[in-house]
Amino acid sequence: MHGRRTPALLSLMLLCMLLPGPAAVFAGDYKEYRCTPDVKYECTRNQCEKTADDFQQAESFGFNSKTGELSACLWTNCYAARAAVFRDTASETFTAMARLVPKAHPGNEPIIVSLTVDAGDPGPIRDTMDRKTRSFTAVWGYGSKGLSLDMGRCKLEKLP
Repeated sequence: MHGRRTPALLSLMLLCMLLPGPAAVFAGDYKEYRCTPDVKYECTRNQCEKTADDFQQAESFGFNSKTGELSACLWTNCYAARAAVFRDTASETFTAMARLVPKAHPGNEPIIVSLTVDAGDPGPIRDTMDRKTRSFTAVWGYGSKGLSLDMGRCKLEKLP
């Protein structure tokens, strides 16, 4: 049985090595994205429900396009790991996804997080839009019973 999984595992490892890293995806225009949610949904197989407004200070997400590190602080623990990054030029977004390892409480289970950020040029500044912010959607808590979905804005800082 172990021998049957070996070719599939090797194929998956090779595919991951061939995926472009953050340096290839961002081509020298490196940024730090610091994202805070405005809206949160808790989803099950049957429905998604909008949660109360008391989570904004307890949840945040980050991505460093130079190092490829994706991070999330969720209530009492923070998590981080190097992410696979996928760019969608048609929608002008990128998605960073990883299995994040707990940092504050190492005994906790790792979690899978995906962060999709609007990477396009926001165009002219509007009354409510700042050129140094982008909208995001983060999904976490993936499981057979449901997941959490956060949406909000990311502040950008250009990296050297």
